[in-house]
This record gives sequence, structure tokens and C-alpha cells, in this order.
Amino acid sequence: MSCTINQFITTNFPLIIVCAFILPILIMIIIGAIYTLYLDKKYMKTEYFKATKVPYNTMSRDLGLSGEYFIYKQLTRLEGNKKFLFNCYLPKDDGTTSEVDLIMLHSSGIYVIESKNYSGWIFGTETQKMWTKTFRSGQKEKFYNPLMQNSAHIKWLMHNIPDIDKSAFYSIIVFSERCELKNITLTTSNHMIVKRNYLLQVFARSIGSILLSDSTIETIYQKLYPYTQVSEAVRMEHIKHIRGY
Repeated sequence: MSCTINQFITTNFPLIIVCAFILPILIMIIIGAIYTLYLDKKYMKTEYFKATKVPYNTMSRDLGLSGEYFIYKQLTRLEGNKKFLFNCYLPKDDGTTSEVDLIMLHSSGIYVIESKNYSGWIFGTETQKMWTKTFRSGQKEKFYNPLMQNSAHIKWLMHNIPDIDKSAFYSIIVFSERCELKNITLTTSNHMIVKRNYLLQVFARSIGSILLSDSTIETIYQKLYPYTQVSEAVRMEHIKHIRGY
């Protein structure tokens, strides 16, 4: 019997070696697929998916979308009545739109959130039109001042819901935990800048008294929700406008 087993091992040794390497890989692939299905099923129950209809695979592979989703996931843990609006295309007087990444309607106010899911070192001031992100390789990239960007968002949001006092609006710029805010200079208290992993701590310190009733939150939500469900043509026109062609 031992001779037969030895002969089998000798004869099939290359196959045994191959199986020894492939089997763990196959097991890992199967486990990964099962976990992805679990995440996808859980994701499909979220308010984010129900509002955006963005598939899990698309969201998880897109830096902009995943940044918005991770912010939303953190904010769902906040206490108090709240509703979310994603990618809200607010109409402007000139016929174009102003796209807001995320709006949270909360009993303590209206939080207008600009997501920057960036890596690298971030440099900028409140008055500079362009900010800079610098990578370890030394490469530098310019991007539009997110404070100015969000100020424009709030301007058009106020324009579309004029009955809400301006004291209820808050501007929050959220950067990825993968970046470093190296030299950010603010000269006013009009904005908050935070890395995503500190978002809840900032909200815990900032959320104050009740400014919006449940009925007011619902009224604002119903007013703004249609602007999150725009056609592809509107989205493409917005992209053309911000790119300048």
C-alpha cells in the first residue's frame, strides 16, 4: 500500500504542487465574491443607492462617488431627524446648474458638503482661486478652491429655498483620510474643513439647537429632491459648462 501511495505521489507530484498553490487562491476568490455579494446586498438597502441608483461596483470603483458614500455612511450615525440629497443640480438664473455633492437636512441646520476624495498634500487659502495637491513623487495638480465652490452652491441653494434663514446653512469641505492638509488658511468662520475620519467629531461639536422642524425638513426635501433626479442631458450640459466648452 505504501509503495502504491509513494508511486502515486511521485507520478502526480507536479499536479499536487499546482493544486497546493491554486486551491488557496480559489478559496480566497470565493470568499471575496461572497463578501462582495454581502456588501452589495447591504448597499442596496441604503438611502444612497435608492436615491442615486448607482450600482455597488460602479460606486466602489469611482473616487468621487465612493467619497460621497463614505461621508453619507458616517453621517447616518448622527442623532436627530435627518434627510440626505445626493448630487443635487440646482438651477441658476443663467439656465445652467450648480451641482452639490451632498446635502444633509438635519434638525440643527442645512449642511452643504463638498467631497474631495483626494490623496497627497493639500495647500490653499480662503482667497486663492486655485489650490494645490502635491504627491510624494513631486507631481503637483491644481484644483478649484472648494470654499469658493461651496459658497456658490450655498448661494443657489438659498435662492431655491428663500424662506430659510441664512443662519441655518453650513459649508463643510470633507477631504479623504488619505491626504494631508498641510497649509490651509481660513480667515473667516464661513466654512469647516475636515478629513473624513474626523467628520463625526466635528459634527458632535458643531451641532447645536433645533433650527428646522420635521415638517420643514420634509418640505425642503420634497422641493429639492427633483433636482437630484435630472436627465443625463442635464448632467452632460453641466459638465460641458464647468469645463468651458
